[in-house]
This record gives sequence, structure tokens and C-alpha cells, in this order.
Amino acid sequence: MYEYRQALVRMRLGESDRQIAKTGLMGRRKLAHVRETAESQGWLNPAASVPADADLASFFPGRASKQPSTSSIIPFQDDVRDWVKQGVAGCTIHQALIRKHGL
Repeated sequence: MYEYRQALVRMRLGESDRQIAKTGLMGRRKLAHVRETAESQGWLNPAASVPADADLASFFPGRASKQPSTSSIIPFQDDVRDWVKQGVAGCTIHQALIRKHGL
């Protein structure tokens, strides 16, 4: 919601979509959508307060949260730890895992 809030603040200061887009905040198409929504909701009125994040979230979808990925090395971590302690190079460990486990 930070980006949307920043875009709204800049719009309220009188900056154009093109000027805001040049900052890299978001693209002109998205800014046009934000401006259209802000105008319909009265958010561009300098006398009104900037909407809360919950209000912004109801109009603008957030990014989908990514599921944390798990490492594929976890089942073999004991072997890898032993090889690292012995000073075996990473490329050699990788080749050994391929030979031993068919990865």
C-alpha cells in the first residue's frame, strides 16, 4: 500500500501521472487507474485526509504472498555437512549428489 499512498500524495501535490511514472513508483496505466479511483472517492481533495491502508486495500489489490520455498538439499544435509567439513568443493558435492541420489 506504500506505493499507492505515495502516488496519492504526489497527485494531491498536483503532479501529473507522467511525472509520477518517471520516478519509477508505478506505470502510467496503473497511475491512471489510481487517479480515477481517487477522484471518485474524493481522495484528491487536499482538505480531506489521506485514506488508511485498509481503505486503500479495499480498492487496490495487494501482491500475492509467496509461499516460502524449502531447500531441496534438506534431505541430504548430513552428507553435505560432512563433505564440507572434509573440504570437498561444492561442484564435487553436487556431482556426488547426482550420482548417489539421481538428482
